[in-house]
Amino acid sequence: MGAAEREKHLRIVAEILLIHLPGVLKDQALAKDLLSVVSVALRAAWEDAMKSAEVWDSKHYHVRADQLRDEWTWALAAANTAEGLAERDAPVTREHLDRLRKLIHHPLEPPGRPIIRNLEAFRGAAKANRERQRRTGRKTPNRSMV
Repeated sequence: MGAAEREKHLRIVAEILLIHLPGVLKDQALAKDLLSVVSVALRAAWEDAMKSAEVWDSKHYHVRADQLRDEWTWALAAANTAEGLAERDAPVTREHLDRLRKLIHHPLEPPGRPIIRNLEAFRGAAKANRERQRRTGRKTPNRSMV
């Protein structure tokens, strides 16, 4: 865990938001599945930052821990917004994606080499995420996505 894992999650988010989602808005089911993946990735990055802050606290670096928490407060709000867009009945539009991008306080750049090769692999992600939440009570998987 650490900054490298958070960066991996943010690269996935950047690729989905900047490359894939604008092209699949006609297929609302797939768009909502991708938004669910964005939500899980942002929540995983936030949880990782909070774990790192706890480690800093345990070493009595409380100022550094508080700085890390402050740096990542946006991630949970952005994850909740992405999840809300995935769960709503109304269609997702480019304006919704623009608002979500503005919530992310991290520079989003498309990766030089794509991480995601097959978008169809994410079909059903929103439903699977709802089932996992119902079953385990967790909004983020126990293991990393990457």
